[in-house]
Amino acid sequence: MAPLKKSADEFIVPTLETSSQEYSSLVARRQELSELLSSLNREAADLDTKIAAQPQAAHSASVSRLLGDPEDAVPNLRKRRREVSGEITDCETALGVIAKRIVAARDVASKTACAAVRGEYGRRLGVLCEAAKALEAARAQHDSLLDDLEREDINLGYLRPVRAHFVEKVAYFLKECAEAGHNV
Repeated sequence: MAPLKKSADEFIVPTLETSSQEYSSLVARRQELSELLSSLNREAADLDTKIAAQPQAAHSASVSRLLGDPEDAVPNLRKRRREVSGEITDCETALGVIAKRIVAARDVASKTACAAVRGEYGRRLGVLCEAAKALEAARAQHDSLLDDLEREDINLGYLRPVRAHFVEKVAYFLKECAEAGHNV
């Protein structure tokens, strides 16, 4: 096989979002909910500041409405603060549910993405395995020469040879490829 070369047609790895509409929708919804939660937290902080700045009223928001108090009266602000707290809780719960759904959708999207790249992966793995086999063959020739020199009792100190011990791991790599079902 020919070594890998960069070409004008670079392979584009699909994203999880492009591999699954469900995953994409869930991620978009999570973003919307996160933005809503941030907005609600800002509103809650703003309401807390306004409530703290006013004197406390001893009546409810309904009484305040009957009295014709303005919307920014403390009872109305407290009522809105309770509503916001409930919305924050609901939003946090929804984010937890979405997180679980995204985990499940990620597996489906990953399976689709892997199916889309299987051919390119096989091609690249094939190139790598061919190079690994060539490396093993080159090492065998190299070691054969050094063995021949040693058989002739030649002092290798003048040659300063280097042994490629790392190549021993190539066989494990090739075995692992075969065990994983890759026909390389």
